[in-house]
Amino acid sequence: MDEFDAQVTFLCVADIGRSTAFYGDLLGLELVRDQGPCRIYRASGDAYVGICDHCEPDPGSVIVTLVTDEVDAWAGRLAHAGHEVDGPHTNDRFEIYHFFVRDPDGHLVEIQRFDVPL
Repeated sequence: MDEFDAQVTFLCVADIGRSTAFYGDLLGLELVRDQGPCRIYRASGDAYVGICDHCEPDPGSVIVTLVTDEVDAWAGRLAHAGHEVDGPHTNDRFEIYHFFVRDPDGHLVEIQRFDVPL
């Protein structure tokens, strides 16, 4: 067997329009598929975030992590847009620099930089 072709993390959301504004407009992720009750955004390469409004949100069940060297800029942008940002902080245990923010449905989103490249 070969490796998988792509990875999608699906999140259940209460309001697809509100979540579209967060993931598409604010985070700037590219919409690659609109399936009506689900929309799929490219996070990078072959990694995707899907949002669906046909299921009940369960915000404690997953963390969506987006990796970038521009952690501080993203923290500022999200805070400026009115989101409560926890960080950025250096995490020596995991060798990362990161912060957390909640999406409109309470899902935890982490934006991080690896201090030691993968």
